[in-house]
Amino acid sequence: MVRRRFLSSGVHALRGLLLLLLLRLPVTPGTTCPTPMSVEHADIRVKSYTLNSRERYVCNSGFKRKAGTSSLTECVLNKTTHTAHWTTPSLKCIMIISTSVTLSVVLVVCALVTCIKLRRIFQPTAVEMENLEVMPMTRGSSSREEDQGNY
Repeated sequence: MVRRRFLSSGVHALRGLLLLLLLRLPVTPGTTCPTPMSVEHADIRVKSYTLNSRERYVCNSGFKRKAGTSSLTECVLNKTTHTAHWTTPSLKCIMIISTSVTLSVVLVVCALVTCIKLRRIFQPTAVEMENLEVMPMTRGSSSREEDQGNY
């Protein structure tokens, strides 16, 4: 009797598996992915649009892949809609800053800071100027009376 139950449960399991296989909509042969999405500052050259194919984006010249991001995308099937699509890559391409540019910026900033400090050090201190009475210039005479006669 135990053997009979075991065989009976095995038959039911096979029937259930067969039913699942029959209900599952088959993938149309030749199903392919559309053009992959664009990624800022990156290009992709697709070799195959078929299901399960994997492709990699490449950052443009002057950019590099940000650490922790992936350039990989894969053509997969959405089992609900039975359509193929590319997975969304996490790729971020960031601008490369060369060491010579960085060094130049550092040198310019240091020069500006030094200039500002030197101006503060060597700036003349404020001196109060005495108000002098404006006197007209005379030719060879130091007498005020003669000056008045010239006018």
